[in-house]
Amino acid sequence: MSLLPPSPGALALLGTLGTLWGLTPAVGKLAVAGGIGPVAYSLFYAGFAAAILCAVVAAQRAHMPVHPRALGFYVGSGLIGFATPGTLTFVALQHLPAGLLAMVLPAAPLLTFLLAAATGLEHATFRRAAGVVLALAGTALALAPGAALPQGGSLFWAAVTVLVPCCYALSNLFAVRFRPAGAPPLALAAGTTTAAALWLIPAAALFGQIRLPGIDVATGLAAGQGLLVASAYLIYFRLLTRQGGVFVSQVGYLIVLTGLFWGWMFFAEVPGALVLPAATLIFVGLALATRPSRA
Repeated sequence: MSLLPPSPGALALLGTLGTLWGLTPAVGKLAVAGGIGPVAYSLFYAGFAAAILCAVVAAQRAHMPVHPRALGFYVGSGLIGFATPGTLTFVALQHLPAGLLAMVLPAAPLLTFLLAAATGLEHATFRRAAGVVLALAGTALALAPGAALPQGGSLFWAAVTVLVPCCYALSNLFAVRFRPAGAPPLALAAGTTTAAALWLIPAAALFGQIRLPGIDVATGLAAGQGLLVASAYLIYFRLLTRQGGVFVSQVGYLIVLTGLFWGWMFFAEVPGALVLPAATLIFVGLALATRPSRA
């Protein structure tokens, strides 16, 4: 299927995707600030997302492979790309502003490129390498006190957030290597979120956070976040199929902007003066690293 040129509808969907992904840290911070354990919250929202995506798969009568290779993919992707980074995010949000997480997340495609180039899966050009260096420098600046990290903020927890895009980058390479051939992306998303929820059940029990969802704020936020994640997956795969990866990669700009906005809206977070040069480095780096090479 040939890719379509960007239309107003595609641009609107890209804006919606960036808004949803940028909102994720703020919703998670609201939940963990209310007292629910980060592992329990990860379990709840993964379960809700899995239920929604599995329902969509069933409604569309999409083929969901269950052979050993597919099951292995669900298990690995659910652990590396969902359960682990999600839990790390909610643990860190107990100590950090939501806007800081939004500035770190766009590092995932850049780290993916670095790992892919190191393993021979991608061809490293000077332009793309320079873009990665600039964007990662912007991410490091965002983690410095006086930027998205408030003065006196914990550098340790700021460093922990870097593990989140690292997990997503590893998950991307895992998908390239082990994704079952011919499997619909929507079915893979449903299988991944289901496996993530199954991973998180023993993890929640291990940390003493296992409990049933109730009629409370945390459960409501988890359901809402599950809906956000499921909606984002649906939009992401639609854009990826019709517009291509380069177009979708531009969502990184929107995650930064909307994430900072939601942090200000919900928590009155006011980034320091260094956030502007940090965001500029991230934007320029993303532009250089994700722009397609000339034929």
